Amino acid sequence: MSNDSNFVVGVCTRTQGPSAFVEVRAQSIEGAITDISASSHNLFGRSGEIEVRAVRPALKPGDWVLARPTLEGPPKRQRYVAASGKRLVPFEDLSGLYAPEAARRLLVETGRQDGFAGDKIFRISASDMIEVRMAVSSDGRSRIVDPKDLRSLPLWSYQADAHIRVPTSTGHLDLLAKDAAASQSGVVNWSTDADFLAQVIQSLASERAEDGALNQVATLLSGHVARLENSLSEAERLDPRVGQEIMRSRRLADVMKSRDDLLRDFMNVLRSDPEVRAQLTARIEELATEAAQARSETLVQERTAALEADLKERRAGGEAEIAATLRELEAAELASMTARLKTAEEAALAGISAKKAEVETEVELLAERSAQIEAQNAAEGARLAETQLLLRTLDAELASRKDEIDRIVRIESLLHARGNAPAERARIPGIRPVNDAKPIAIGELAAWVEASKLLSAAGKHLCVRALTDLLSGSLPVLSGSEVDDFVALLAAAVGGGRHVSFDCDPTVITFDDLWVRPAGGAPTALGEAVTECVGQGVVRVCVLRNIDRSAAHLWVETLADKLRSGVIPENMLICLTFAEPPSEALAEALKRLPSIHTSGAMEKAGVIAALARSSADRLERRIEMSTIEPASGPAAAEAAGKLLVKDVQIGFADVDWFARLVTVASALLKKDAEDFILAAARRRAAAEKGGAPSNGKPGLRVIESGGASNA
Repeated sequence: MSNDSNFVVGVCTRTQGPSAFVEVRAQSIEGAITDISASSHNLFGRSGEIEVRAVRPALKPGDWVLARPTLEGPPKRQRYVAASGKRLVPFEDLSGLYAPEAARRLLVETGRQDGFAGDKIFRISASDMIEVRMAVSSDGRSRIVDPKDLRSLPLWSYQADAHIRVPTSTGHLDLLAKDAAASQSGVVNWSTDADFLAQVIQSLASERAEDGALNQVATLLSGHVARLENSLSEAERLDPRVGQEIMRSRRLADVMKSRDDLLRDFMNVLRSDPEVRAQLTARIEELATEAAQARSETLVQERTAALEADLKERRAGGEAEIAATLRELEAAELASMTARLKTAEEAALAGISAKKAEVETEVELLAERSAQIEAQNAAEGARLAETQLLLRTLDAELASRKDEIDRIVRIESLLHARGNAPAERARIPGIRPVNDAKPIAIGELAAWVEASKLLSAAGKHLCVRALTDLLSGSLPVLSGSEVDDFVALLAAAVGGGRHVSFDCDPTVITFDDLWVRPAGGAPTALGEAVTECVGQGVVRVCVLRNIDRSAAHLWVETLADKLRSGVIPENMLICLTFAEPPSEALAEALKRLPSIHTSGAMEKAGVIAALARSSADRLERRIEMSTIEPASGPAAAEAAGKLLVKDVQIGFADVDWFARLVTVASALLKKDAEDFILAAARRRAAAEKGGAPSNGKPGLRVIESGGASNA
């Protein structure tokens, strides 16, 4: 619809953001407007609506709109959309009246009988029009309600090409597309006669303040007319609006001058005025109608009350009769039903008595049989329980003996192989001479870890906690996919880059087997390491690998206790690893030890940084054990007091270990030291509740078949 004469006209049904949806009512093609309200759904989709994206001024539901829509969207989802639209206002031409004053009296004073309410444009002369809002007054006539102040009613220039006549099913509807950018052509005073008279009197009040009598109103009006005529002569041109005010003022002045005594003739003049007479007649008719309506309402209420009372009385009588009849029927029916029920009850009781005797006999027989069956079931159940218990005992004994036999066979094989070994003792791999790594104090260790490029952010936190466990005499358990790298980094931090690796096997049954090999009596890697720690004072980081392959549940708690009590030198730092998930007994023992999961601890690109460093930039450090001094008495007492507040108690046997723990945790963990100390103390308390540590030697029992003792 690119041609200006092609457009559609419709009513806004809803709005959504800046867009409005319009139901099409009429269509103009080449200037010919036709009513399509019954067929718009065939032309513009199932709903007969189009979308208008920009309308000035903004629309609200119920407004008429002119738009030129076009099809938009993909082929199967096209719809009609108009980029812009114009708001149309209902229009009526009153320029055919004899003067604009007639239009004012019709729209302001008398009112219209069409009952129209809403915005509307009226043409009041050949070149002027007004836009007002109409509303229905209490007398049923439509009058102007907006703008409130009609003393300066805006005038707009009439544009014939903006006038559109739309055909509808009830006739033609006149609409006007007012230009939002149009400028105001002037103003006109359309106030009511009473307001106009008040304006005249108020404008001359300063000049006539001494004249208070009502008969001076005519003189004031005459003076106002003279002033208007003077302003008109000064303008030297005829202004229709000034002329209109002159006519209104002159008419009011003439009426007032014709009355010699305003107070005496006021009522006579009102009665002689046809308009007043018509108003009085209308008022009398209105009062008569109201009186008749009030009387009719009173009569209706009286008759209604009388009818309701009569109906209530008749209803009460009818209800009493119905109630009496129902009582008689109920009594007769009850007597008949009682007789029938009594007869049926007697017959039923006779049948029930016979059945009861038969059932009682059957019940006695069944009770005897049930007692016999229950006794048999109890005996069979007892025998079955004994059999099942015996089977479970045998299964457990069989599994236990099989495990013991397998362990003894492996031990015998290992001892036989070691017995055939050469007599000379070779140096055990895993122990290297002491190197010349730089010493590091306990206070510098946290900074060394933080500066490491081999650890991730999470790995640095784990490394500091692991070092705290090692240096405080605890026995940490390491797990995860990066255990080997993590152990190497721990050794680089405190052991000069060297660590002792001890692989556990089934021959490691007792605590003594960690240090001296069975049968041969030769020291293990741990035995040589402890000798160096005691004799040379060097720091050794020791890793007990694959503890799940040995009887670790028999000695792991003993090892942890020896580390805490200082039996094992404090410069011998020991940690544990396992290859497979531990057994139930070992898992229970490991719960009382600190656990560190190393997966994700190492930086992925850390090896590049390690390879790129120069030979002079040595990474390895050797901890100076002399820098680890037990905490002072007040500091340790304060830490123990905080534990007591949280219901955790430190035993007298652990005083030295606790003082060392406080020192190391405070130096390495800083603000996290308190939580670390609390967790370590709780693990220690749990270990004490589980029982005192053993001596690391298994209990022995005799195998019934006469074999060796089973560990």
